[in-house]
Amino acid sequence: MIPRKTILGNELIREIIAIRVDTLWKMLGYRRAGFLPDPSEEGATGRYDNKGAIFIPGGLIYQDVDEKSIRYDRYGNIEADAFRKKIREAMRFDNATLLYADGMVSGINLDSGFFSRAARKIYTYKKAAFRRIKTIGKGIPLEISSDDIIRSHCPVYMKPPYGARTRISTCVAVALIDSPMYFAYCKTELNFTGSQSRKFSATLDRAREPAVSKSGAVLFPPYIVVCHDTRYKEAAYTGLTRILGIGRFGEFASFTLEEVSKTLLAEAQRKKQHICPDDIFASYNGLDIVGVLRVYAPTNPGRRLLKYDLHIVSPAKDLGLDVDRLARKSRIRYHVPRERKTRASRSRSRSGCPDETGKEPGSGRQ
Repeated sequence: MIPRKTILGNELIREIIAIRVDTLWKMLGYRRAGFLPDPSEEGATGRYDNKGAIFIPGGLIYQDVDEKSIRYDRYGNIEADAFRKKIREAMRFDNATLLYADGMVSGINLDSGFFSRAARKIYTYKKAAFRRIKTIGKGIPLEISSDDIIRSHCPVYMKPPYGARTRISTCVAVALIDSPMYFAYCKTELNFTGSQSRKFSATLDRAREPAVSKSGAVLFPPYIVVCHDTRYKEAAYTGLTRILGIGRFGEFASFTLEEVSKTLLAEAQRKKQHICPDDIFASYNGLDIVGVLRVYAPTNPGRRLLKYDLHIVSPAKDLGLDVDRLARKSRIRYHVPRERKTRASRSRSRSGCPDETGKEPGSGRQ
C-alpha cells in the first residue's frame, strides 16, 4: 500500500490538518460543556472548515453542472505559504474546489448524476469484460450501483445512506483510479471532437501529477481530498478526512483526530505502532488526542476489506506543525479555558515509546 509520506508530504494535506487541529479545540470545549455533536451528527467543524470541502485536481473536470467550461484564477508559480492561505480561503465556499498547477477555483457545482453514471458504467463493463462464465443467467448479475462503489471507498463505520459530498467525491475518484475508461466514457458521453479529445486527454494526464512550487515543495498530490463535517465514530473529535484515488479500486486513506483510548492502543499494538508524547496533537481535560492515518487495501466493488495500514502521525515530524502555537490561538478563538495535562495522560501516551537510549520496543514506524 502507498507510503504515508506520499499521502502527507504536501501543503494541501498539512493545511487541512492544521485547520482540523483548530476545530479540535472547539470540539474539546464543546465536550467540556456537554455539547459535543453525536458521531452521526453534522457540525463537528470550526471557523475554517464550517462547510466541509472537496479538493479535486482540476484536469479531471471538463464542465460544471450547467455544462459550462471551467474557468479558474491563474496565480502562476506560487510558494507554499501563499498556497496554504488560498486553501484556507477556499474552505469558506460550498461545493468543490478545483486545483491546477497554476491556479484554482472554488464553489464549483458538479453534476453528480454524470459522475455516478460514469462510475457505474465503468465498473459494470469491467466486471462483464472479466467474467469467465459467458452465460448471463437470470436477473442482472453484472449490475454495479454507485452505493457499491462508495461502500468500497469508506471505512466500515460510515453507513448508508451516503450524503452528497460522499457520493460526488467517490464517483469523481473513478477518474483517477481508471483514467483510460473515464476518458473513453467522457469522449462518448460528451461527443468530443478530435481537438477536444486531445485537449482533455492532456489535462487528464496532468491531473495525475503532483503540483510543485518553484522551490520544490509539493503543493497538492494527484488525489481527491474530502473534508467531512461529521465525526462518524465516538473516538474521533473532528470531521473525517478521506483521501481518494491513491491507487487501485477500493484503495483510500482516512485521517482522524482521536483520543488515546485502550481500543486505539490495542489497535496500534496490533499494527506494530506506538504512541509517544511527540505524537500528541492536544491534551485537555484528561484526554490525549493523536492523529491517525489509516490506508485501506484495494478491494472489489461493493466490498470493504478490513485490511489496512495504521500510522500514528507526528504533528512536528510528519507535518511540520507547531501544535502549541495552534492551541494558544484556538483556545482564545473558542473561549476554551486552559487546563494542565494530567499525570495519567502523560503515562498513557508513553506506552510503547522509545526509551532514553533511543531503542524502540518491537517494530517502529514504517
